[in-house]
Amino acid sequence: MHAAKVFAFLLSHLVLTNAQGCGDTPACIGTETCATITRTTPTPTTITTCAPTPTCLYVYQGCSSGGGTDICCSTYCAATKCRPTDPKWPNCQEDLMYCDSDNECCYNNGCVDHFCRKPGS
Repeated sequence: MHAAKVFAFLLSHLVLTNAQGCGDTPACIGTETCATITRTTPTPTTITTCAPTPTCLYVYQGCSSGGGTDICCSTYCAATKCRPTDPKWPNCQEDLMYCDSDNECCYNNGCVDHFCRKPGS
């Protein structure tokens, strides 16, 4: 009987936790994760939203040179770290990072639904 009460409590906690959602969204779906983004310009703003899970490694994340499965967003891996290839970096957003316009994205990516995306993705 005690186990049933504990299970019921855990189940109700799980339902209530998922019901809280993410920002204005009821809940993140699929490969999305809830992210809190802090913007400092033009005015300080904090946004909580569902964000796509990155499909590549950001600058200074560990990678394998020579065709490994870990692919850098910049497409350049040197000395086991992803390296920037965009002259705007670090003042630009990498793949699937939050943006307001195309000029905020690195590597000529576009800002689609507030996330930097590679052309055709």
